[in-house]
Amino acid sequence: MRVYITIIMLLTLPLMSLPSGQSQVVGTVVTTKTITPSIALPGQTMTVKINITVTSGAVGVTGPVDSSLVIDRTGSMYGQKFEDAKTAAKAFVDDQRAQDRSQVIAFAEDAIIQKDFTTTDSSGKAALKQAIDQIIPPYGFTNLYAALELSIQEMLAKGMTGHKKAILLMTDGRPTIGVTSSPQFVDLARSAASSGIVIYTIGLGGAGPDPVNATLLQDIANAGGGKYYFAPTSSELRDIYLEISAEVHGPPATNVRVTENLPTSLVTYNNDASIPPNSTSDGTIFWQVPEIPAATSWVVTFTVTAQRRVVVVHSITPTTIIYDRAGQVDIRIDLPPGIATREVAVTSIASDKERASVGDVVKFNATVFNYGTIAETFTVGLFANNTMVKATPVSLTSGGGTVVSFEWNTTDATTGTYNMSIIADPDRTVFGDDPTNNTKSVRLDLSPKYESTILPLVVMILIPIAIIPLVAAALLGKRRGYGARTVPETLKGRYLAVCPTCNRPLTYYTSYQRWYCPYCRKYIK
Repeated sequence: MRVYITIIMLLTLPLMSLPSGQSQVVGTVVTTKTITPSIALPGQTMTVKINITVTSGAVGVTGPVDSSLVIDRTGSMYGQKFEDAKTAAKAFVDDQRAQDRSQVIAFAEDAIIQKDFTTTDSSGKAALKQAIDQIIPPYGFTNLYAALELSIQEMLAKGMTGHKKAILLMTDGRPTIGVTSSPQFVDLARSAASSGIVIYTIGLGGAGPDPVNATLLQDIANAGGGKYYFAPTSSELRDIYLEISAEVHGPPATNVRVTENLPTSLVTYNNDASIPPNSTSDGTIFWQVPEIPAATSWVVTFTVTAQRRVVVVHSITPTTIIYDRAGQVDIRIDLPPGIATREVAVTSIASDKERASVGDVVKFNATVFNYGTIAETFTVGLFANNTMVKATPVSLTSGGGTVVSFEWNTTDATTGTYNMSIIADPDRTVFGDDPTNNTKSVRLDLSPKYESTILPLVVMILIPIAIIPLVAAALLGKRRGYGARTVPETLKGRYLAVCPTCNRPLTYYTSYQRWYCPYCRKYIK
């Protein structure tokens, strides 16, 4: 039989912190913590709930227990022994939980059902204890096999699915009638164990004609997956029955210390815990619980008021639980979740170009900062208009910052004006007070790439061709004493001052008494 329970944190020995959804095992303390809602704005209330459940700790599955109390009423039990046996059985009944069930079987020469399986709530306990008090006074011989056989048959027929099943067989002697062979008892107990029934045997000692057969009872308990207990006197029966009850349900958690550490800069405790704490100081709430019995829970709820926008995060463990159990001391668990702020921002951006040509590599850098109270790992992206062209992961501690750099090769880009943005956490997995401060932008004008043509080359060739003759003519004229002279008065009006071919100014050389066109490179008649 298996029982699966969804939990947030599991404590075992040695102690390990496990994620939510782990299956529990027998003999553990299960802790859960919830905070609702998961996001709160300034002034809103959040409810915190801490649950500590001490589960059963014996062989079998956790959960309710079906128990069968098999009580010896043979002649040798007469007197104080019988009264002490009934007192011990009633103490066991009182120690059961409301979801458990118990049955009473009495035996001597035969075995009878004194009280069938009854739920051990307050009325059920009263009925069971009344049935124990009404057991017929002791007489007769000891048919131990009949008692064990009946209790196993009843448990197989009436035991509830999902309940742990335990038989407590108490006797002060040895089998005197019926089956007396040890192997048959062992086979019967082993068969019961294979069906999930645990058998505990209790031997009431002392000298007598038929003293308790400790070896037989030990063999039955071993085969039945339980334990054998020996009580030298009947006054010790009560403690043994209570010890078996603890064995069935598991030992309690003791000296339980619960500490909740609230971030006072983010939330305010409203002093409304359902279980008053032992102390509160500077956001630290402390409870000390003497004992949490097995198969029970300790639950506390309280509220806080958000001072700014806060979120519930599972990466921090502000709750500490320390307890003792089953001889182990100071078992510790650090329990999530906690309350935090999460906010990352881009505080500046710069680029090495405001204008570029297609094919250029443009460099960008930005300063990114973590304003939250926990470390964050997130993506920072470079966007051209609304398209992400580059991305890189960034990890920052609380209060930390860094410079992020990108290079964008514009070879495949089209011309135009771009809004270039660097965005921290573009998917908005980190929520902050300001939903816009994770972005900074600059403008980039992207123009076509300039392509060289033959025109510049032609210009470079023609300009020297036009200039060289002029320079040469000027130099030659100076060397010969030539040069432009003032046109004689007698020639004015006889010749044109411009070339009739190219319509450009002429130069008059007195040595030749002729007009010269430096552009057409000819004399004008």
